[in-house]
Amino acid sequence: MKTISAFALSCAALVLSSCGNEVSGVPTEIAKACDAANDGKTIEITGFVDSGRSVFCSNIGGGSVRCGFDFKDMPDAPRRLGIDIKQGSGANSVEKLPKGYKKSDIRIYDNDGKPVSLADKLKVTGKLSATPDGKVCFITAAKIEKQ
Repeated sequence: MKTISAFALSCAALVLSSCGNEVSGVPTEIAKACDAANDGKTIEITGFVDSGRSVFCSNIGGGSVRCGFDFKDMPDAPRRLGIDIKQGSGANSVEKLPKGYKKSDIRIYDNDGKPVSLADKLKVTGKLSATPDGKVCFITAAKIEKQ
């Protein structure tokens, strides 16, 4: 009987741990995201990811390798802030970029593990980091959703 109970508890724990990424943040206008008051907060912003001139991927400071992209109001708008996306192949990640990559090589995955394109409008939830003057500002993506 104890074996069955332990097995049932193990199965329940496995099912619960496989639930989707339930990260939530404060909905924030992209134009106001870089306010110093938002530094360290988990926010939600909506816009478009762009590779800009280049994408820099690193694990400076330890942890997961993250790749830095631009985040914009509209695809042809100027950069509003940066977005760091975890390198990988599962939910809320970007595949490792090959040397000499083109925009068409960029593979980003949403919260459900489905691919999204740079042309897709996205809602990104994550921790914002901003300097007091707002000149350096980026969000570390925890959840990416297609809108």
